Amino acid sequence: MSIVVYYLHNSSPEGAEPAWQALCQSFSDAQMSEALKQCQLLRGDTRNAHVTISSELRAMVGPIGVAAVENGQTPDGHAYDWSKAGRAGASRRNAQQPPVQRKDMDN
Repeated sequence: MSIVVYYLHNSSPEGAEPAWQALCQSFSDAQMSEALKQCQLLRGDTRNAHVTISSELRAMVGPIGVAAVENGQTPDGHAYDWSKAGRAGASRRNAQQPPVQRKDMDN
């Protein structure tokens, strides 16, 4: 069991005070598509609330305990060159110029 769908289900008849039951369904690593479909179905039913999915897909994540990059390498010696700055432009903290104010823009 690596994927679990959690949700609250109202078992009371319509119009009565809600009686929430905490429920869950488990799925294997290979059943991610089925788990996502089940979430969609549960969210479509108004008797369900707080539908969430939690997973621990060990094949999809890095080694446990890797929390730092030093000198361009992870603690196990692999090269690491990804940078957030290259994804969305230069960060303002490291920018050469301050941000342009609306009053300073040409109309």
